[in-house]
This record gives sequence, structure tokens and C-alpha cells, in this order.
Amino acid sequence: MKRILLALLACFILASCGHRSLSGTYVPKGGGVGNGIVIEKMEFSGDEVTLTMLEQKIRANYKIDAKQLLIIVNGQQEVFDIDGDGCLDGGGMWGKFYKS
Repeated sequence: MKRILLALLACFILASCGHRSLSGTYVPKGGGVGNGIVIEKMEFSGDEVTLTMLEQKIRANYKIDAKQLLIIVNGQQEVFDIDGDGCLDGGGMWGKFYKS
């Protein structure tokens, strides 16, 4: 199970030109894992994000490129769109995260 989670996280990207930052904690709408959501929360501090998944924490770097959050873990990348309200939208795979 850990390998699957790490492989999924390895699907996160973090490379961009423009640099903005996020801060605080983002949580999925409707709760965590019980609703089929794998990432329970994202905690941003400086240029790092801590992802809590199934009671495990994984730290990664992130960058902002235009209106996208780019996270990379173990050479793999994932892109979240940043909507007009500042929410992070990972689409059907990850769902939408709101600042708490």
C-alpha cells in the first residue's frame, strides 16, 4: 500500500518560472479518506508542502506556475489548478481542496 501511495505522490510536479507561495492548510470538500479522497490535507509552509495521506505525512517542494500548483515527489509530478477562489483543483483523481 505504501508503494502505491508513494507512486501516486510521485505524480506531483514542482517546476515553474514565476514564484508565488501558498500558506496554511487545505482540506478536501466533504472530508477525507472516508469519501474516497486519498489526500486528507495539504499543509503549506515556505516552499514546502506536507501531504497527509492515510495517516502518513509526505513532504515535498512546490511552485506556482501561472494558475497551477506544481508538486514533485521522487521525480514524478502532479498539477493542481488554482481557481478564482484560491481553491486547489486536482480533478477527478485528487478532488478539490479548500483553505481551512
